[in-house]
Amino acid sequence: MRGEVEVWSGDDLILKEANMLTDGAGALLADIMTVSPSLADISDASSILDTSNYTIQAISFGTGSDAFRGNGHSWNSRKNSIWSARAADILTGVSGNVVISRSYRDDNDIDSSDQPNDPGSPIAPDPTKVVLEEDTNVSSNISNTDISSVFPGNGQLTNFLPSAISFAVTRDVSSLSGALAYPKVGSILGCFPEGSSVSYSLGRNQVIYFDGESPPTAGISVESLGGYFNEVSSMDIHGFVNAVPGTDATSGLTTSSNADFSSNGTVEYAVTLSRSDALFAHAYGGIYHLGLWTIDMKESLLNGNTPPFAFSVLNNPRKYRLFCRKGVSKDLTYIEDITAYQDLTIKWRLHFL
Repeated sequence: MRGEVEVWSGDDLILKEANMLTDGAGALLADIMTVSPSLADISDASSILDTSNYTIQAISFGTGSDAFRGNGHSWNSRKNSIWSARAADILTGVSGNVVISRSYRDDNDIDSSDQPNDPGSPIAPDPTKVVLEEDTNVSSNISNTDISSVFPGNGQLTNFLPSAISFAVTRDVSSLSGALAYPKVGSILGCFPEGSSVSYSLGRNQVIYFDGESPPTAGISVESLGGYFNEVSSMDIHGFVNAVPGTDATSGLTTSSNADFSSNGTVEYAVTLSRSDALFAHAYGGIYHLGLWTIDMKESLLNGNTPPFAFSVLNNPRKYRLFCRKGVSKDLTYIEDITAYQDLTIKWRLHFL
């Protein structure tokens, strides 16, 4: 079995390389070969044998460990001052969220050619890893509450910016009961904007880049046109993009094969990030890791869930196992003009023959 990954920015092919199968692929094959056919005769367990439990069911995106202590994940005086000025508009739904990321540069000459993300050193490819990146707790603190205690890092870019998600996570945390707490937490955890149907009279979610001067100076602001994942609710809070039927890669992770499948055994998985999805991912450290995931049947059952496991944005009963991964040396969201992002399409082919 082998695989290859293509990444397209608009109509331009920017990457075509082989992937890496992980130990999780072997574990899946072991599950397939050892699951008992007798479960078919047990009404409460027969769904464990469903084919969907043993195929690719999600894709996710990751960046370097250090990115989670900086970039859009950080909280600082500059960010707080902008939030304070816009608090009333944010809370009344007049204005969208604000994500603020630091530029590489240490002068006031911020322009659209700056690359304002800093991933640190992403981990090297390793087939034994069960996550895309290690040590991804954020270090920011809101209302004397360590945000990593509310949601520990899970090795990848997560999905907390939509207000419905950030509010659901923080509402039961007493120290975060203040009105501005939930959008602040969402802004820290990131990493993908609301959908295009969410509109505000004063603008959608925005990314603001600033420099390293004291006091820092905002250099450029880019407004979101809407993300695909949150428009169709195909990404859960943990950053897993769900496998969906059909061929529209803007609706989630699609699966396809051609008429020659019996002879070549090739399956293609595809997903498209909107230009705003790419812009926001860049502000949180970029994309240096990709992962395809299957359902981890044992962990899903141990969590008290019963198949079939319906996908859910907030309380996803699906627990995943990393099947294969792809690491890159250059940020997939790198761009020379951050106002000129195009949709980013990932095509991942696995050859089973």
